[in-house]
Amino acid sequence: MNENLFDMVQKQEGTDVPQVFSEEDLSLPETEDTSEETEAVSDTGPTIPTIGVSALADWFGANCETFDNINEVNVSIRGVDPANTLIMAVKDGSGEVDDEGNDKRILRVFDNADMHPVLNMSGYSMDVYNKGFQVTYDYNDDTFIKCYGIKLGLIVVFCNKINGQPIPYHIARLKKKDSEVEVIGNEVEPRVQKLTEDVNIENLHILYPQSSKAEDLTTIQSAVDWLLERQAGVTDINHLLQIDNVIISLLE
Repeated sequence: MNENLFDMVQKQEGTDVPQVFSEEDLSLPETEDTSEETEAVSDTGPTIPTIGVSALADWFGANCETFDNINEVNVSIRGVDPANTLIMAVKDGSGEVDDEGNDKRILRVFDNADMHPVLNMSGYSMDVYNKGFQVTYDYNDDTFIKCYGIKLGLIVVFCNKINGQPIPYHIARLKKKDSEVEVIGNEVEPRVQKLTEDVNIENLHILYPQSSKAEDLTTIQSAVDWLLERQAGVTDINHLLQIDNVIISLLE
């Protein structure tokens, strides 16, 4: 074997051709075959959980009974395809009732509801606006997920659940063609500690000028409380999203 090896070296000297040896020409120590083990290790890496997407029309039909502020309206209108046109009767927020004691409601119409995406899981609450809607999901013990339905798709806001409050930490956007969204996790305890710190009031005023009218905003927690309270009365999705981004910035 050594003579064969010597001849091969001699033949390749002075050339740029790499030396190639067969297994018979080499005396290598026996090693344990770890190819299967390596493959197994690579297969056991962390898996990012996902949530599938459903069409708004199908999802609302399955979940509408959960929401006492919204009813599905089933009507037959000539020229209107009920498969893609979703009509809802939504409480108008006035607190007034009709002669029979029913809360006054207004109609909201969603075209292309058979294509508009929502997360395919049970909703915790839903609010419908002039332009779009909001659905909140109680994902697990640590996480709320808020979704804003807009014309182009769905904005997904992942929130820590702290003292029952949805504290946003990550925003993702889904297009109508997307079939799922990755669930982005976040540790709760560091944010709980962060909430006790003093708020940078000047930075808050820059991020959200309306906060200059607020009083007694000393800690990040007090600022977040005020922002969430203000958000509860907002019906414009751009404004809702602005407040979410402000809270994320305060807790970075």
